[in-house]
Amino acid sequence: MVLGTALGLPSARAAEPLRIVSLAPSTTEILYELGLGEQLVGTCAQCDYPPAARHVPRVGSYVTPSVEAVLAVRPDLVIAVPSPANRDAVRAVERLGVRVLVVRDRVLADLWEGVRALASATGRDREGAALEARIRSALEAVRACVAGRPRPRVLMVVGRRPLIVVGGKTLQHELLEIAGGTNVAADVGAAFPQLSLEVVAARAPDVIIDAAMGSEQGSRTTFASLPNVPAVRDGRVVAVDGDELLRTGPRVAAAAHRLADVIHPDAVTCR
Repeated sequence: MVLGTALGLPSARAAEPLRIVSLAPSTTEILYELGLGEQLVGTCAQCDYPPAARHVPRVGSYVTPSVEAVLAVRPDLVIAVPSPANRDAVRAVERLGVRVLVVRDRVLADLWEGVRALASATGRDREGAALEARIRSALEAVRACVAGRPRPRVLMVVGRRPLIVVGGKTLQHELLEIAGGTNVAADVGAAFPQLSLEVVAARAPDVIIDAAMGSEQGSRTTFASLPNVPAVRDGRVVAVDGDELLRTGPRVAAAAHRLADVIHPDAVTCR
């Protein structure tokens, strides 16, 4: 077993795995970028990117992986992201003698550690270093693109009923900062706090980015009762696809660029 990133424990380097199970969309995307797609023999139901990942056998969901399904594909290595909901299943796989690697995926620092841990565990250190450098460079390009510009006040929504938004100490908060925005909910306390419309009105965001599931019409309807909020008044309530914004994986730079396009639509593109 390898618990590297999750617990910081030293361990002997095991043989490079030939059969890998990934139990999180973020780690699946990293594995494909490391050139390990053909070694994936199982993924969670939410692993849908890149498109090839949809054809890998499913071994349960991100929240409730199936121990039996994992064991059925005979993995050399199982990769998981810590969650209270999946803890018992992951521990059961470990107790049955399967090598397990646990990595976090909450903030950008977790991405760098996760890339290194996965690369080390699979004998892809060179590819891991190149991937990290490429993502860092792309993020810096977005940061440079909006440098020196005014920083609009931004609210990012990830759920509508109830209204759940992005707080501080999250990947999404970091991406908003890189994209040249100021997160109006950064100081609320929770990573993803629930807000009332009254609080939204008081925070007066200039831009509302809606990454919740649903239609663009749903975005406008949610905030229709707040005509004096700058984002609503100026028609700057924008619905975006949440996948790349919500996964701590190789597409974070693309997510930051999309946010910059929404927050600073008149900025010179970084592409």
